[in-house]
Amino acid sequence: MSPRVRFAALATAAVSAAAVTSMASAGGALATSPSHANAYRTAGASILWTKAGAPAAARAATPGAPTSPPSTNSSNNLIFHGGVVMHHPRIYTIFYGSEWGTGFTAGPKHLTSGTIRHYENSFFANVGGSPWHGVQTQFCDGIPAGNVSCPTNTPKDYFIKNQRNLLAGTWVDPTPAPAMITATVGQAENGRTDPIAAEALKAADHFKDHSTDALFMVFTPPGHQAVAYGSVYCAYHSEVVPTDGGHGIRFSFMPFTPEQGAGCGGNSVNAKDNSFGNGYLDSYTLAGGHEFEEAVTDPDGFPTQDGWNDYQTSENGDKCAYFHAANITLAGHQYAVQPMWSNEANDGAGGCAMKRGTGAFPVPGPLPVG
Repeated sequence: MSPRVRFAALATAAVSAAAVTSMASAGGALATSPSHANAYRTAGASILWTKAGAPAAARAATPGAPTSPPSTNSSNNLIFHGGVVMHHPRIYTIFYGSEWGTGFTAGPKHLTSGTIRHYENSFFANVGGSPWHGVQTQFCDGIPAGNVSCPTNTPKDYFIKNQRNLLAGTWVDPTPAPAMITATVGQAENGRTDPIAAEALKAADHFKDHSTDALFMVFTPPGHQAVAYGSVYCAYHSEVVPTDGGHGIRFSFMPFTPEQGAGCGGNSVNAKDNSFGNGYLDSYTLAGGHEFEEAVTDPDGFPTQDGWNDYQTSENGDKCAYFHAANITLAGHQYAVQPMWSNEANDGAGGCAMKRGTGAFPVPGPLPVG
């Protein structure tokens, strides 16, 4: 499989081989920045599979269910591949599409577009400094490739920080979004323009931030489709890199996952809907948190995936997707999140953690045989 396409070996019979083949063979997308003459290429994307496409063990797991013992040789842990992490991540939310401005309602509680934006922005504004985000502070860069932990003498500046106030800006872009986004997981079918990558470049110009710590999360309104969205993936993160060299612009594509219901984790943590958004919007923070933390620990996608990922290229979110998801409380409100893979859990054998620690944490069981 091409190293530019990141699937983390999570395909199951529930995901069609034709869909995966199409995604893997798509050509690199080209986009241009409004304020720069450079052409840009979209790198391979790291996706959050739909619940049906996730590993069977994670799909069937429920809180309190027996879990397999972790490997004693740490072969299941994330491995550093010699690239970079995002040391001081800054999040920008971009609500791309005219409907975000003109307004809509969605879900059993008829949540307004403004309420939905507030729910997502509040999550990212307050997740910094939380024990959940703190799981990522064990990871660093600037160390030899092949390490599964950062040596004790690693400079502090090399580590991911858990600072507060991660939300650096939000923007409702009234530009109409395509009804069908003709991009295949970060790569354009037409070989010329990936509209999500183009929006990320536009946002970088809008916020005047082209730094390596910036993550642009692009949200599209309900009813807008994309190739393989809902059938193969729920969201993804990627980067768009200049063809003449230099670092990329990191971004995440966030379709309106609540419209997928249980397929992307809707109401999987909060069975009852409320007016704040819990329940119906569970998948919005499950997917958003998943893509954010993966981008922080493994931001590069071109020419290879060179941050922290395991021997199958699965990232910290992939390894724990749809497994023991729960609420965390931020600024007095609850938000659904999944645990993230921690190499230091279970005395260094690894596990799915909601906070840092070396104690016992759940581990997804092995896939069924046959």
